[in-house]
Amino acid sequence: MKRRTSTITVLVLLTLIVLSVAYLLPIYVMLVASLKTPLEISQRRYLIPSGHLQFKNYVQAFQLVRSALINSSIISFSVTLLAAFLGGLGGYWLSRSRSTFAKVLFILVGIALYLPYQVVLIPLVQVMARTKLALTHLGLILSYLILNMPLASVLMGTFFLGMPRELEEAAEVDGANKLQTFFYVITPMALPAYASTAIIIFTQVWNEFLLALTLSTPQTTTIQVKLAEVKGSFVALYNIQMAAALISVFIPLVFFVALGRYFIRGILAGALKG
Repeated sequence: MKRRTSTITVLVLLTLIVLSVAYLLPIYVMLVASLKTPLEISQRRYLIPSGHLQFKNYVQAFQLVRSALINSSIISFSVTLLAAFLGGLGGYWLSRSRSTFAKVLFILVGIALYLPYQVVLIPLVQVMARTKLALTHLGLILSYLILNMPLASVLMGTFFLGMPRELEEAAEVDGANKLQTFFYVITPMALPAYASTAIIIFTQVWNEFLLALTLSTPQTTTIQVKLAEVKGSFVALYNIQMAAALISVFIPLVFFVALGRYFIRGILAGALKG
């Protein structure tokens, strides 16, 4: 029995090591390439670090993507805050309403999660164009908000389904109305779910490319579109591109670290009921 347990432990450790190497190796190659000269990259020795580290690549890359980082930050944080707030309100209503309409709507919203957003891309662009919001920050924010509201509502609604109704009944007995109950009783307990929802939505908006490419202008270019432009049309400066890619990861990484401790707790709380 002990030998069998030891064998399983060794297999698990080997699997974790192999998966870790497979995951971290591309990041290592990006880091090494970002500190090389174009001549060193042309030698195709991807795993060997540079003999003369080129930290100026990061300075040049930051100058190229600075405005795009600001645009992506404005859009991503705005969409995340609005989607989490409105999704919390919508999810709470969907989870607490006993009407047939609310139940059917909850199912339809869940189904909407499985539809690729490319299906509504053309109608969405047409709406933004007719409202003269296309090619603006506000147009991108509203577009991403429309696409991410179903996800936020379902995630928050699933979490609220697992919360005991006795807490709300006690608040009502003390004289609190629905809004007071939601903001002062439910919201503080739902912070892990809000954090999980915020991380997922922020990551999706930050990494989205197609809609940003369709609706952006040189003044509203997001970081993903800018990374494609950094590569160049004739000469591919992979060292600058890798440096820019690593810089673009910094803000989502900080956001995840700040809220990461609530992430697993919120996902598990939303997955369990009762």
